[in-house]
This record gives sequence, C-alpha cells and structure tokens, in this order.
Amino acid sequence: MNYMISDLIQKIIDIERDILEIYKEIQCMFENKPKVVGIIARAIEKEEQAHIGYYERLKEELHGDLNEVIDFYLYDKVSKLIYEFRSHLLVPKIDNVQDLIEYIVELKKNIISLLIDVQGRLLEKLDDINNNIYKVMSRIIKEEEKHEKMFEQLVVHKK
Repeated sequence: MNYMISDLIQKIIDIERDILEIYKEIQCMFENKPKVVGIIARAIEKEEQAHIGYYERLKEELHGDLNEVIDFYLYDKVSKLIYEFRSHLLVPKIDNVQDLIEYIVELKKNIISLLIDVQGRLLEKLDDINNNIYKVMSRIIKEEEKHEKMFEQLVVHKK
C-alpha cells in the first residue's frame, strides 16, 4: 500500500478532532459554573472547527496533485509518533480562563513540535527539502504557528 501526503493530513485532522472533543468536554465542565470559561471554550471550539476545515480543504486541494509516495518505513515511524501523541491527549483540569488559554498554547506548541519531528523524519536525504511533501509539511507547520500565536496573545503574563 502506498501512502501519500493526504494520508498524513488525515492523521493531523484526527488530532485536531481529538482536541475539539477535549474543548467540548471542557465546555461541558463549565455549564453550571461561571459562564465566561464556557463562552471562551465555545469560541475556541468554533476556531478549532475552522482549523479542521482548513486541513480538510488542504487535503482536498492536494488530492491528485501530489502523487509523491511516502516511504512505508518512514510513514510507519511517523504514524507511531502520531499515535503516541494522540494517546497522551487528556482533558486538563481547568479552573479559569487563564488556565484554559495556557493549556491551549502549550498544546499548540506540542503540536508544532510533533509536526517538526514528523517533517524531519520524512527526510531521507538533504535534497528532500525540495520535495512537495516537505513543502506541504512546512505549510502545515506555518498554519499551526499562526494558530499558536493567536492564542499566545491572550495569555496574561504574571509579573
């Protein structure tokens, strides 16, 4: 079986859906408590849905255009890495809005680290930085960095 970049994007979509479920659970935890955390969680949930939509559109956009095959051995290593990441996604203990935003920023940083690791593992030789798989992974990493920066601006830094 041949694996393509669309298979990898689907794995990223799966991670984003797992995160969306975490946001929904956080929102439920605050249904009968101060509304502000629930409202923020709902807004973040909508942002995450838009983010999933971005990846689905990217996958559709690239379908058929990128027919570069990802080596089975490399794909297997990357799949295990992604599986391990997903298995550690848990609903955090959130007491207030600041906790929620700090959790999201940390989660986004971890996703960026994962994606950089995946991108690095997909390199077989130095010339691979010119292939389409590497370029698409760079595009995905930039999208995640943009998403992380958006949430980073909401963090209140303690003095």
